[in-house]
Amino acid sequence: MSIMKPRSLLESVAPAFFTFACGCSNISAEGTLAAGRAAPSANDESGPETAGGAAPAEATPEREVESDYGAPVATGNFVWITNPKSGQVAFVDATTLRVKTVEAGNGPTFLGRVPGQGVDTTLVLNVLSNDATLLRVSKAEITTTTFKVAPLANSLVFSADGHFAIAWGDSRKVPKAPKPDGFQDLTVMNLVTGTSTVLAVGYRPVAVGFAAGQARAFAISQDGIAILDLTSDPQVIKNVAVSDTPNDDPGSRDVSVTPNGNVALIRRDGSSTITAVALDTGLRSSIVLPGPVTDLDLNEAGDQAVAVVRATSQVAVLPIPAILIAPTTFATVTVSGETIGSVSLAPGGQRGLLYTNASDVQRVSILDLLPAPPTVRAVRLYSPVLAVFSAPDARHAVILHEKTAGTAGEPGSPGAFSILPVAKALPPKIVATFAPPFAVAVTNDRAIVAERDDKTNVFGAYLARMPQLMVERYPLASPPLAVGIVDGAKRAFIAQQHPEGRLTFIDLETGLARTLTGFELSSRVVDGSKP
Repeated sequence: MSIMKPRSLLESVAPAFFTFACGCSNISAEGTLAAGRAAPSANDESGPETAGGAAPAEATPEREVESDYGAPVATGNFVWITNPKSGQVAFVDATTLRVKTVEAGNGPTFLGRVPGQGVDTTLVLNVLSNDATLLRVSKAEITTTTFKVAPLANSLVFSADGHFAIAWGDSRKVPKAPKPDGFQDLTVMNLVTGTSTVLAVGYRPVAVGFAAGQARAFAISQDGIAILDLTSDPQVIKNVAVSDTPNDDPGSRDVSVTPNGNVALIRRDGSSTITAVALDTGLRSSIVLPGPVTDLDLNEAGDQAVAVVRATSQVAVLPIPAILIAPTTFATVTVSGETIGSVSLAPGGQRGLLYTNASDVQRVSILDLLPAPPTVRAVRLYSPVLAVFSAPDARHAVILHEKTAGTAGEPGSPGAFSILPVAKALPPKIVATFAPPFAVAVTNDRAIVAERDDKTNVFGAYLARMPQLMVERYPLASPPLAVGIVDGAKRAFIAQQHPEGRLTFIDLETGLARTLTGFELSSRVVDGSKP
């Protein structure tokens, strides 16, 4: 489950739960922005829907809101929080609420959960000492291992088995970074042998990931896609170009790579052509659609991609890797009477949610890919859509809404969210919030949504229960920073901004809440992105 907090806080990388990263690059689970796409603030407002439900102007892009957030890291039983000023990491047992601290390096800031481990394990980037600390905790003790990393690292990705980690610098997290800063050095860490290697890739990477089941990784940059061989001494073995045009604007690209690392799909803003690239051979094919492609999403298996053409309200379902050989052979679905510009494929890849946040549309469409041919049904909502987040089992979804202006006889709302039954044709439940929705975490049967308005000092969290669609609000005394769910403890948590640290835990079964304030003076919850 995950998170909604503008990129700043403790960057969550591959958390132990469904992340806030639907609808972007399928490089990995951490929620990296699609290549070159900058997501605006959740408070941005859209203009009114055009008459008759017509598609909005093509100059208005869809917003990749889901990908633009980070949070504290939760492992199976613990919530991990850094203090860049003290050099310590606090870990809170979400079952007993006991707090312990451990020394890391200088300026511990960015955390990532290490997958595939038998014990709770996390890795923290220490930005001032240019190293990383691997932390493993058991009932008896906590052990640490230190790795040297290249400067400017602010992001982490992991292989699925937890054997490798890569620390890299995302220039979009660095305001006003000088143009000569290429952020080209990334560090491959072998978490088993305790060694690290620095490699140079293309200019300003925007996404890094691993090929499933292989000792291979890749980095998407403005120069193409670098392929990394990790079988012995890590090295960059080649760079695959994604265009024949040197002047092709890399800032307009949305690049997705299949989980096996074999195929990349490139969508460009304003273009009706999708480029498919075989990363082993460099073979490229062009898939031409009826109009500019406004969104592209890969399913988890990497054997299908869904492309949306907003101008014609059409969806194309692309078979992978067959589309490389037969670029004109794919299924299309026309969603008559609806404006759609974005797609969010649910885990499992059998369902998707179609919507637009580029205009004042108050509907979503549920796309069922199986059984073939694909079918679509529209669902009416009661507020403009900002973003959608599917539960891991794809039976429900949480939908965030834009704030709405008042009309004659009806006051506006600072925000709202809906719980949408997806597996059954039941009406959604909409909940008006007292402040704009700020953070989201979703499991199969629970969701936690935080709200925040610093101007009015209104802060709160909502616990939703599925399938009952029951929702309970919890007032918060301080601004939420992020939310998450610790599966092993069956508790949700809300990290809050407070001089001495504040965490609120909510029991997912009983609904009882408990807040820890000033839990450890030397390990406060802080926003690591601010000086």
